[in-house]
Amino acid sequence: MRLDRALRADLGLALRSPPLRLYLLLQLAAGALFLWRRGSDTVATVVLIWLALLLLAFVAWWAGRHPRARPEPDAVPAAGARTVFAMLAVAGMTAWGAGWSVPLGALMFACGLGGWLWSAWRSGGGHGLWARLTRDPRPFLPLLLLIGIPRLLAGGPAYLVGVTLALPSGIGQQLLYLVGLYAPLEAANQHAAAAAVGSALLFALVHVPLLLEPNGGDVVAALANATLFQSGVGLIACLAFQRHRAVVPIGVAHALAIG
Repeated sequence: MRLDRALRADLGLALRSPPLRLYLLLQLAAGALFLWRRGSDTVATVVLIWLALLLLAFVAWWAGRHPRARPEPDAVPAAGARTVFAMLAVAGMTAWGAGWSVPLGALMFACGLGGWLWSAWRSGGGHGLWARLTRDPRPFLPLLLLIGIPRLLAGGPAYLVGVTLALPSGIGQQLLYLVGLYAPLEAANQHAAAAAVGSALLFALVHVPLLLEPNGGDVVAALANATLFQSGVGLIACLAFQRHRAVVPIGVAHALAIG
């Protein structure tokens, strides 16, 4: 199918999806709320964020047109148990990051992660793991170039050092997010769009404590900021993963962005 026809068809499906419609409304509300809390001089920032997210979303979608793209989900044994433990880990990370109770948050995260690994191991979820982690990265080459080249031109050789240091964090975060949270949630409820929106909003929630200082301690502005940007990045990561089930190059893209 031609590129324009395929894009129109997939956009039509997305706009008919209730979870994605709800997400778009949340994005608009978050943008309006952010402008209200931070002032009208942030209009350009909000517009640039949306344009950048649209460009990233298109390139993530485009990966699925590569002949080596593999969109079929991998089997997720014990998906329900993994989802419960992933939610526990997310709650722990949020409590920890917000400073509500660092020891309790750390304990919840450790129990969630340990329970997830135990469920995966006990159900045989480790079978074929290496093949999944080494899946062909070529469908994501345009995404990697889109993120990396402008940053390299702006930062020079020092940027390469930053990316190298950021690789463990970028890949690790996407493993936790896509393999740890999104994949079992998708398998448990059999609804990819709802799982992607839910995962993206949880991804944003975890980032709210980190955004308090940049937003002057304003919780509402930090929540709007996280919904506006971090949830968009999380949703695009899910889209990329749906189009090609290769988590490592998505993690590399994350490292290129934060390096």
